[in-house]
Amino acid sequence: MPKGKKGKKGKKTEDEGEEFPEEYRRMDLEMLKEVVPMLEQQLEASKTQRNWTQLERDTVQTFYDVTRKEVEDLEMAIAAKDRAMELMEDNHRVEVRVYVQKVKHLEYEHKNNLGAIGKESQDFKEDEIGLHSDRVGLQKGDKESLKDDLKEKNVANAQEIANMKVQQEKIVQQQKTSFELNLTELEDKCITKLGNLEDDLELRRKVDIHEIEERKNLHINDLMRNHERAFRQMKSYYNDITNDNLQLIKDLKSEVVEKKKKAVGVQKTMFDIGQENKRLSEPLNAAVSEVADLRAQLKDQEKDRLSLRNAKARLVVMKSQYEQLTLDHADLQDKYEEVEKKRNDLYDTFTSTVKEVQAKSDFKNLVLEQKLQDLSQNIEKADLQLQEVVHASGIDPSEVGGITSSLSDMLQSKNQHIQDLQYAVVRMTKAYNDGLRTYREKLKECGIPGEEFDMMGFAMAPTNTSSVPAGLIVSNM
Repeated sequence: MPKGKKGKKGKKTEDEGEEFPEEYRRMDLEMLKEVVPMLEQQLEASKTQRNWTQLERDTVQTFYDVTRKEVEDLEMAIAAKDRAMELMEDNHRVEVRVYVQKVKHLEYEHKNNLGAIGKESQDFKEDEIGLHSDRVGLQKGDKESLKDDLKEKNVANAQEIANMKVQQEKIVQQQKTSFELNLTELEDKCITKLGNLEDDLELRRKVDIHEIEERKNLHINDLMRNHERAFRQMKSYYNDITNDNLQLIKDLKSEVVEKKKKAVGVQKTMFDIGQENKRLSEPLNAAVSEVADLRAQLKDQEKDRLSLRNAKARLVVMKSQYEQLTLDHADLQDKYEEVEKKRNDLYDTFTSTVKEVQAKSDFKNLVLEQKLQDLSQNIEKADLQLQEVVHASGIDPSEVGGITSSLSDMLQSKNQHIQDLQYAVVRMTKAYNDGLRTYREKLKECGIPGEEFDMMGFAMAPTNTSSVPAGLIVSNM
């Protein structure tokens, strides 16, 4: 079916291609040449659209066939499941009937077993009752015999306890008699020892009293002798003191007379000394202040020593730091020379690169400007040709409107292309300016001043863009 439809469409297209519209018959050769590419493009677009439509139709048909096949398979599977369920239901019914019959047989057997077990349990119960009564009679006889044995044992135990009490009383009486005899002997011995001890202690007391009296008499005699000797010494001591005091009084009287004489001379000397003190007070004050200063300096001496010690320690640390910094300086000097070499290489590379980029950008700008001029001239020529053709051919205004709309579409596309080219020019200019700014900053980081960069001959291209990073430009055309 799809092939048949394709054939019909093909015939229809051929018939339409054989019939030319009236408007194309009126066009001259140049206009037809211009219109033919447009029609060919429309034809290609129509063919492409038709092919896509046919492809989509075939795809939908394929999906439909596949889906229908899946539906049929599912219906068959459902029917098979239904048959299997019916078979399972039949089997279930048969099994239920079989189980019901088995349950009936089991209930009958259970009833018979219950009757037999009831009879057996009744017989067993009667036998157990008889055995129990026999065991109870035997246990009662055993109980009576045990009671008799217990009574006999109690009587025997009472007799034995009475005998043991009599024996215990005899033993206690014997021990009491022996203890009383021993006690009498011990009392006699203690009385004898006590009398002997009293005699000894009395004798010792008398001896001690005699010794104490003798020591007391000796001590009294010693005290009397010492007292007399001390009295004599005291008497002689005070006599000497009295004599010395009398002699001292005489001497002091003579000294008082001499002191009075000396006092007059001392007063004169004191007056002279006062005058001398007044004269020496100023040098004394100066000396005192100097001593205070020296003492203050002496106090600060310990601080100065401590400061000197700390300064020496800091000097050692500073020397080690200086040595380390010297080594670091040497390393940095080597690194600086290496970086300077890289900077010079980068500078040379940058110069050549910038010149190359500037040349390329200038060339692109010239090419774009030339294209823009050519396009402007082509547009002007096309407008003039269109006006001449319309005026010469006397075409209907409606037809002119259709042609004008198609031409306006084409011109709009061309204008859009021109705007894109202008935007590309702006973007390239922006990229060029950003590149110059970037290289300028990099050279500043490497130590090259901006004046040297300006002296290279590079200048910013004139543009209306801002200084934001490249890639963020927005077309305002």
